[in-house]
Amino acid sequence: MYLRITTIVLAALLLIVLGSAYHLSATVLGKQADFENKVRNWVQERTTITEIDSIDEYRGKQSYAVVIGKNRAGTKVIAWLTEDTIAFDTMERMVTRESVEASVKQGFPTGKILHLVPGMDENSRFWEVTLKNADGRFHYIHYDLYTGAVLTSYLVSP
Repeated sequence: MYLRITTIVLAALLLIVLGSAYHLSATVLGKQADFENKVRNWVQERTTITEIDSIDEYRGKQSYAVVIGKNRAGTKVIAWLTEDTIAFDTMERMVTRESVEASVKQGFPTGKILHLVPGMDENSRFWEVTLKNADGRFHYIHYDLYTGAVLTSYLVSP
């Protein structure tokens, strides 16, 4: 009898845990889909971007939706968007994402890149890299978007 009650309680707890995990993941994925749909509408209404390669989010002093794509002329472009503002540039003079990744891998061979996104604070534009090293510490590195030079770098312990 005791074994039966224990089994039923454990099964119920397992169902609750699984249900909660499903609900949490569905909520997060739903919010991400809502964000991307909102950004796609902004792009269509407020930019000349006709082909979207990626949509990301930069969170700094101000949060931006970051869209990389091509305009009507086929030129690679980038846009930082908020509800009220837009900043726009071509990517012709910019350091490529691949170059930044190579630089990070060379400087931190055992590190794992968690996030790599073009960022913007006031007039400064950069690639922001979030990296986790073998010790579990996080590095945040800003590379100048046009020269690839390291602008800032800081380390955060878990």
